[in-house]
Amino acid sequence: MSTHRELNPFLFGTPTMHDRNPVDPNKPAAGIMGKGVESAPARPTYLPGDIKALEHQINSLKVAFIQADQRMDTITAKIEELARTVHMRLERFSQALVRLEEMHNGLKHETTGKLAQVVAKVNERKVNDTKIQELIDRHNMIVRNFENRLLSLQRLVSEQEMALHNAQAALEEARVELAKRR
Repeated sequence: MSTHRELNPFLFGTPTMHDRNPVDPNKPAAGIMGKGVESAPARPTYLPGDIKALEHQINSLKVAFIQADQRMDTITAKIEELARTVHMRLERFSQALVRLEEMHNGLKHETTGKLAQVVAKVNERKVNDTKIQELIDRHNMIVRNFENRLLSLQRLVSEQEMALHNAQAALEEARVELAKRR
């Protein structure tokens, strides 16, 4: 069974036999196709102008398909180029992010180290300040003890001076009395 294709008769606006006997879409195709060659409708005849117009349309469609295919190739190439560009940018951003993280970690370690040094120095200074304060307190206590001893010695010297003065006065009186008696 050979099947051939027929153009839509309404495409060019020329009436054919099918216009008189349209195909019912609700009717099964086997009923139409099952008829013998005698009952098959006669093949319509086409004018050379119709064929040329049809060839022109086919050629126009081919050109349109080729142009669409070229545009699709161009768009595909642009999309691939854009994808490569985006991928490269993402790679650069990823590398930059890794570098930033490394720099951040380095700065964090450096800052932590410096902070530890500062804390150690502050603690050392506190220990030194405590030692210095203890030395100052000890010195002040020694100075107070010295002052107390000095005051005691000054009182003792004053008492001894007074005793010496009294002894000298008694000696003078005794001399004067001895000189009178003689």
